[in-house]
Amino acid sequence: MLVLLMSLLWSFGLGKIAAFGVLLVAALLVYEHSLVAARDLSRLNAAFFTMNGVISVLFFVCVAGDILLRK
Repeated sequence: MLVLLMSLLWSFGLGKIAAFGVLLVAALLVYEHSLVAARDLSRLNAAFFTMNGVISVLFFVCVAGDILLRK
């Protein structure tokens, strides 16, 4: 997924704000995967639904900010 997001940056010519968004997404994905363990699936909903929503909105804001603040 991260490779595809980085290729998105390249193919659309996005800048530093969008690249920072990819770094944030990577950090949040690591956190998301740390929430769920093989023996304890009690936090599966928080990991899947909540974190994916946060990641989506955050990446949208970074890409939109990059496009809107482009010089």
